[in-house]
Amino acid sequence: MTLAPGVHLGVQMADYLAMPAVSASILKALLEQCSRAAWFESWLNTDKPRDDSDAADVGTIAHSMILEGGAGKVAVIDPENYPSDKGAIPKGWTNNAIRAARDAARLAGLIPVLPEDMAQVNAMVDAIRAFIASLEKTEPAIWAAFQPGGGDSESVVTWIDGQNIENTPCRIRPDRMSADRRLIVDLKTTKMSANPAQWKADHVGAAFYRRGCKAEFGTEPDYVFLIAEQHPPHLCSLVGVDPHGMELGREKVTYALDVWAQCVKRGQWPAYPNRCVYPEVKPWEESQWQEQQTGHAYDYETMFGGTKNET
Repeated sequence: MTLAPGVHLGVQMADYLAMPAVSASILKALLEQCSRAAWFESWLNTDKPRDDSDAADVGTIAHSMILEGGAGKVAVIDPENYPSDKGAIPKGWTNNAIRAARDAARLAGLIPVLPEDMAQVNAMVDAIRAFIASLEKTEPAIWAAFQPGGGDSESVVTWIDGQNIENTPCRIRPDRMSADRRLIVDLKTTKMSANPAQWKADHVGAAFYRRGCKAEFGTEPDYVFLIAEQHPPHLCSLVGVDPHGMELGREKVTYALDVWAQCVKRGQWPAYPNRCVYPEVKPWEESQWQEQQTGHAYDYETMFGGTKNET
């Protein structure tokens, strides 16, 4: 599927992923791994496997309910309806009958989910909505973006990026973009902690999305992560991208787009080096070891009941 540069509403995720254009995930694969990994993530790899994990399903359902307002794409599959040949009720996707129902739902374009998992999704969605409602006074721009008419969910923005060595088709799909195109909210659900002090902001993704908005709208939007824990009590937090992080991300994006363009031009996608590499010891690792040497780990009297040279 090819779309002209601009804003496109109602594009299905499968069509978006098939678009012949560079995305943030492709650039991150190139930067964090290598160009061969970026090729594997791209539309050029026609054999790329889909992610059928239950964690991905939970996140996808929550996205649909928060951003699109419903769970119409969900198929709740009750194990009670899929007993084994001996009448045993499966625990999860543990017999052929329920796995067949799960696979049939996916083929129909639906997201299969077990009743207990759907209950978890509903609780998480309620927590996210309550958190958004609490932002009216503390973060009014974010609150307003989620109100009716305040923004668009999962709209596709495409552009031809001419800032690098070659003109490169690019695409982004902001979770929620404010109507004035000055704010993007990236909804993340996680099995880990939503503690903002522990969350690592995605500088590359933020800078790439800002690059797309500048190309299409002439704006440089703020980029904020709305993080929600998948486990009770489904705590939520907001994490922004500071100017230094955004500048670092911009530099990485420019570099990655240049490498991608060279790979396309040459038809070559280098993987990791086929020679031995000797990574340098990180300064923090050496400092940590020096601290450990002078700490309790080398208190021989405590460890062995005597001094180092005693036998």
